[in-house]
Amino acid sequence: MKKIMLSMALLFCVGTIMGQVDKAALKAAQKEAKALMAEALKIDQAITTKINEKTATDDEILSECKKGQALVRKALKSGGIADNKLGEAYKTYADFAQFPNNVMLNVSQKKEPFDTAFYYSNLKTLTSALQGELKNTKVTKGEAGNENYLKGKKMALAQCANFYLYAAQLFSEVDKHNETFAAFETAMNYKNLYPEVADLVKFQIPEEQIAFFAFHTAHEGKMYDKMEALYDKAIQFAENAEATKNVMIESYRERGDTLAWANKVREVTIADPQANDTYIQMLIAYYLKKEKEEGSESNLLLPYVDEILAKDPNVLIAQYGKAYKYFDSEKYDEAFEAYKKCTEIKDDYYDAWYQCGLCKYRKALALNATVSSIKNQVEAKKTLEKTKSLFGEAIPFFEKARECAPDEPMKWAFELRQCYSVTGQAAKAAEMDKLL
Repeated sequence: MKKIMLSMALLFCVGTIMGQVDKAALKAAQKEAKALMAEALKIDQAITTKINEKTATDDEILSECKKGQALVRKALKSGGIADNKLGEAYKTYADFAQFPNNVMLNVSQKKEPFDTAFYYSNLKTLTSALQGELKNTKVTKGEAGNENYLKGKKMALAQCANFYLYAAQLFSEVDKHNETFAAFETAMNYKNLYPEVADLVKFQIPEEQIAFFAFHTAHEGKMYDKMEALYDKAIQFAENAEATKNVMIESYRERGDTLAWANKVREVTIADPQANDTYIQMLIAYYLKKEKEEGSESNLLLPYVDEILAKDPNVLIAQYGKAYKYFDSEKYDEAFEAYKKCTEIKDDYYDAWYQCGLCKYRKALALNATVSSIKNQVEAKKTLEKTKSLFGEAIPFFEKARECAPDEPMKWAFELRQCYSVTGQAAKAAEMDKLL
């Protein structure tokens, strides 16, 4: 029991000592803060008077305000400023940031150089100070109240949203991508960061355009995760949507992630097939290459083109890709139907007409190769007749190809000569011979 009582006494003693230490530390902090704020207020009053009298130079304003900012910042960090004095402290802090901001904006309008890094850090101080003043100043109404004054402070804080865009522009001109993006990011999140003025913020450019600029800044700085986060918003800037889409897609190749590139191309092309012919063609080539590398178990192309054609059956390159795949797999009947659909989409498509003919031609050649192995003469004769029939069926399609490219006989004359020869049309075969 005595041990317990002794322990409790020790704890009480320690608690008393800690309380005394805390009180002493608080008093010291309050004393320090009071001294710092008193010095800061002197600087504020002096420089404000000179500014009002128009006797302060730009260098003097910048120099004195930097000193004042350091003093107030230290006072705020000390924790010694009473709650009922915080509004006043932040007001002084805002003064020390507002004056330099005005100076640098005036210098900028004159096309004269100034410290971009300080402009940005000062801007962050300004918005933080204005927010602090608004949060810690009680609104009073009436003739002697501060309601209108605080409305002015709100307008000043709302206006700063556009200053972050200007800071981003300054950094972008000297290729400081991280700083540029940070400034854009603050602008994009401004209404969340400063909810006190969310309904007052009016950007000089559309918000989707801000996202567009931030997206491309992230790309230039190789901040790929930030690019992806901004893509859906940036693509809404219709004027440059195509550029945004292309940059997003090609960024995957920059990263060496071909699979992600293919997945993004697939997503984009299926969403809007007619606007993405080039990418459909690229993905078809990619899938064909992958299928050759991975062997017969791979089936990438046909499901993709079928999905495109389900969305829009008139996408020529998708239809042609499907036909090519069938032809390459020696599925000539399926290939013929797919190529035929290509001609329905584009009547003067030489390659599709030629390939239609070639499907019949190749099928005839394959069938002809079996004739010598057929022992039954009747069956052999039927097969030979079928072969001739297929060569004959190929002729109209090769002739349509000829109509599409009349001055290029090397593209169609050889096959036509063969077809005419087999079907007993010697004169036409001779005509093709001359062209060759």
